[in-house]
Amino acid sequence: MKKRLAGMFLALMLIIMPFAGCTAQDAVGTTVTEASSALQIDSTYFTDRDSKIDYEESTASKIVLSSTTAKITGDGAKLEDKTVKITKEGTYILSGSSDGLNVVVEAADTEKVWLVFDNLSMKGVSAPIQVLTADKVFITLAKGSTNTIEDIEVAESEELNAAIYSKSDLTINGSGKLIVNGKYEHGIKSSDDLKMLGGSFVITAANDGLNANDALNIKDSVIEISAKGDGIHSDKNVYIDGKSLNIKESEEGIEGKVVDIVSGDIDIKSSDDGINATDSSLKTDEVSSATPEGNQNDKNLEERPAPPEGFGQKPENFEDLPADVQEKIKNRPERPEGEAVPEGEMQRPEGMPHGAGFENQEGTEIIIRGGDLYIDASGDGIDSNGNLTVSGGKVVIEGSGSRGDGAIDYNGTGLVTGGEVLALGGSDMLQSFSSESAQSHIVVTAKESIAVGAKITIKDEAGKVLYEHINKKAFSALVYSSKDLVKAKNYTVQIGDTILETISK
Repeated sequence: MKKRLAGMFLALMLIIMPFAGCTAQDAVGTTVTEASSALQIDSTYFTDRDSKIDYEESTASKIVLSSTTAKITGDGAKLEDKTVKITKEGTYILSGSSDGLNVVVEAADTEKVWLVFDNLSMKGVSAPIQVLTADKVFITLAKGSTNTIEDIEVAESEELNAAIYSKSDLTINGSGKLIVNGKYEHGIKSSDDLKMLGGSFVITAANDGLNANDALNIKDSVIEISAKGDGIHSDKNVYIDGKSLNIKESEEGIEGKVVDIVSGDIDIKSSDDGINATDSSLKTDEVSSATPEGNQNDKNLEERPAPPEGFGQKPENFEDLPADVQEKIKNRPERPEGEAVPEGEMQRPEGMPHGAGFENQEGTEIIIRGGDLYIDASGDGIDSNGNLTVSGGKVVIEGSGSRGDGAIDYNGTGLVTGGEVLALGGSDMLQSFSSESAQSHIVVTAKESIAVGAKITIKDEAGKVLYEHINKKAFSALVYSSKDLVKAKNYTVQIGDTILETISK
C-alpha cells in the first residue's frame, strides 16, 4: 500500500513539476511576477502601487493589435472604427503591431487603469496612446519585451502633443524596454504627475523627451534621450534616483522648479543650460533682484560702466537709427574666448533665455545629493534661478566659454557641503560657491582660453595629487571643491605646463 501511494505521489509530482516556473504566458491562472516588484522606494515620491508589476493574467483583458484593427478578449475595451477604447478600471495586456490605430483610455475619474505592454508596436497616428480620463494609469513593460510607440509629424489636435499622452497621473514601470519617437512634439507627456520606475527607455522627440505639468519622478530606470527641446521638463519638480540617464541632445538638459538628484550615472549634453531650475509660473516683476553670492564680479555691480563699443543690446530705438549704424550693431563682434571681462561688465547678451539679470525665485533650487554627473553645456552648466546645494556625488561641468554663460550660475545661495565638483567655463560670468559653504573650494582663472585636451592636475601643499582631468572643451575659469580641501590652505593647479597657485576659500 505504501509503495502504491509513493508511486501515485511521484506521478503527481511529475505532472506538477513542468509548471513550477510558469509565467502567465505558460499557464492559465498564474500571476506574472518579477524580482523587481520588491523595489525599495521613497514614499515621498512614489507609492507602493507605483512599483507594483505583478498582474493576474487570467483575469486581464487582452488586446492584440494588427494593422488598423484589434482582437479584444475580455471586458472593458471595445473597437470603434480605428480606435481601441478602454472605458473601465482593470488590467489590459496589449501586444501586436498597428499602423493607424489609437488606444484611448476614457475611464471614470475615480478609476485606475493598468496597461501591460508585451511586445507592442504602434505608429501611423497622432498620439497612439492617449489617456483622456482616469484617476491614474499604470503602464508596465513586461519582462523581456521590446515596445515601440511612434506618432506622426502632423497632429490631429495641438492638445495631443506626445506619442504617449496623458491628462491623468501616469506611472511607467517594469523591466522591459520602451522606444518612443515623438515626431510631432514630446515623447511622453503627462498633464499631471509622471513617474518612471525601472525599465529601459530610448526616447526621441521634436520637443521635450519627458514632459510633466506636475512632478516628474524617476527611480532605477535606464533612459536615453535625444530631444530638440528639453531632455526632461517639469513645470514643478524633477526627482532622479538611479540608474542611468544619458541626454544625448537637448536645449535644456533637465528643467524644473526644483531639480533633486539623488543617484545615478548621468550624462547631459545641451545647447543651452545643462540643468536649469526655474519657476515658469513667475513673471520677472514677481521675483527679487538680489545679487547672487559667490560671483567674482559682485564688487562691480553697483557702479558698472557702460559696456565697450561693439557689445551690449540693441537700443529701443534701433529701427529709427541710420542704416549704417544699424549695420554696425548687427555685425558687432563677439569677445574672443578667454578674454577677460571689462571692469564692471556683467550683463547677458541679447536674447539669453534664462536667468536674465539676477532674479532670485523663491522656492527654486537645484539639489545634488549623489550620483556621477557629467554636463556638457553650451549655455550655463548648472543654472538655478534660486538656490544651489551640492552635498554629495561627483560632478564634472564643462560649460560654455562664451560671454554671458558660466559653468555655475545661481541667483540665491550656492552651498557645497560634500561631494566633488569640477566646473570649467568662461571667466566673464564666473561664479563660485557661497562663503557659508561647509566644504572649501578653489578658483583659478587663465589669461587666455585653455584649448581642448589639456591635463589638469590639482595638488595640495605637500604635492599630493587630489584630482586629474583632461578637458573636452575650452575654458578660462576653474572651480573645484572636495572634502580633501582645507580652508585657507595653498593649492596648485597645473594646466599643461602652466602652474597656478591659489588659496582655498
